[in-house]
Amino acid sequence: MQTDTDTCAAKPAHLDNLRADFDTKLRARGEARRQLEADALAKRRTRKRTANAAQASHLIAMPRVAALIKAGKLLGSATALAEVLGIQPRSLRAKTDAERGVSCKELEAVATALEVRAAAMIEHAAKLRAETEQ
Repeated sequence: MQTDTDTCAAKPAHLDNLRADFDTKLRARGEARRQLEADALAKRRTRKRTANAAQASHLIAMPRVAALIKAGKLLGSATALAEVLGIQPRSLRAKTDAERGVSCKELEAVATALEVRAAAMIEHAAKLRAETEQ
């Protein structure tokens, strides 16, 4: 009976070279992958810092949003307020949900519309008083 040592010859030299080349290539690929992951992580952190800075610099003033909502109630409807602002009701919802800001020009336009409506109400109240005095 033959032993296993008789059939097992020494490994050929080219197999050792293949294994060494394979290990070297795997290490290089692993290092390249880790470098790509590190670069991607650094880029994400930079973007996150930039996004947070952008959010902090463009905070929406809630008193303006509240004033816009009250003006809509005084004008009678959100549609009337949207018409005054020259925007679609969907855009108005974005403003009242504080997803978009309210500019000074928009507040001035709403104030003018409220003054016009108030003047019409005062005029109508004067007509009613004149009717009761007769």
